Amino acid sequence: MSDTPANDNRLMVMDDDVDVGAFFGQVGEDLGFQVRVISDPTNFAENVLEFSPTVLLLDLQMPGRDGIELLRELSTLDRRPKVLIASGLDSRVLTSAAELGISMGVDIAGSFCKPIPLDELEVLLARLKSHTKHITENQLRDAVNQGQLVVHYLPKATFKGPGRWIIEGAEALVRWQHPEYGLLYPKDFIGLAERSGLIVDVTDFVFRAAMEQARVWFAHGLYMELGMNLSAQFLSDLKFPDRLLSLIRENNLDPSMVTLELTETAAMQDPAVALDILARLRVKNVNLCLDDFGTGASSLTHLYKMPFSEVKLDNQFTNDMRLREDARALVEGLVYLSHKLKMRACAEGVEDEGTLEMLEAMHCDKAQGHLFGAAVRARELEAVVERWNSRFPAKSRPKATG
Repeated sequence: MSDTPANDNRLMVMDDDVDVGAFFGQVGEDLGFQVRVISDPTNFAENVLEFSPTVLLLDLQMPGRDGIELLRELSTLDRRPKVLIASGLDSRVLTSAAELGISMGVDIAGSFCKPIPLDELEVLLARLKSHTKHITENQLRDAVNQGQLVVHYLPKATFKGPGRWIIEGAEALVRWQHPEYGLLYPKDFIGLAERSGLIVDVTDFVFRAAMEQARVWFAHGLYMELGMNLSAQFLSDLKFPDRLLSLIRENNLDPSMVTLELTETAAMQDPAVALDILARLRVKNVNLCLDDFGTGASSLTHLYKMPFSEVKLDNQFTNDMRLREDARALVEGLVYLSHKLKMRACAEGVEDEGTLEMLEAMHCDKAQGHLFGAAVRARELEAVVERWNSRFPAKSRPKATG
């Protein structure tokens, strides 16, 4: 890990556990931080002054000098990074430490209990980055041509019976490993891709990479359905269905393994042409999913007129289910409506077993969320699938059949 402070995002990790510190540091590097990891707090102040971090990740529990002492020392320095405090103790300790740090003038930006899931740590650190990114159309074109785009896969589980949810699918999500800014998420560049027309190249890359990966998984005995996001620009291209089917055949996949996800906004731009294209895809046995269902005024119209086979319930509803009766009633109603229209229902944002049990009681068909696993690289997904599916009999696991 480089110690040279070459940009405006510098992360210093102070953790006496070398392996944990290295993990935190690697996540920081992937997000575009310059990183320094320290396991010995003896020269804490000197490191802060020399490295001048913009973000400090501080473990409260360390032998010799604990994190509270270091917060006090930090308050006396003329370097004031944003501080994330971490502890393996309960949340009350973190709350007390945060209040103490704030009272001393330290910029406490957040806290978390260890261990922390990878995706949650990424969100915390990404929020603290300086977001002055100068991304150009030429840079994005270079990213497509020079192999800087990567695909991560978000697990998707299917309800198979009482208490049995089996991961047998994944949503392919694009990321950009930017040479300067680190790992960029779609919100950082998809808007530019749409405006510049490069969304066609980005989407083609994701489709090809995901299908090639599905072929590899199938060869290894793992049958995985694929979900892929479809831009509105493809819904004006009458040749798109034939190109997609050619790519599916090229990778020896069954069209029913593929689900294209699109928002109602995409379907609204030219409804007549969109209906032509979507109907042809369904005739060819490609699945179609209406994404973020329930968040737009015209969702019911599109459910009625467009040939969708699945609806995805927005996570804002799922997240509130355990706390709000009206949210539970809404989700239950949407699942019921989906089934009456002969469609599957998939819930986003499933974070815990309690929410999953509620969805099971509603007969929801599929689910995604951190409970099953975060979006990961292809080589890591097999382990995620095996870890989750090993809870169930082997006959329930998604194995290849041919």
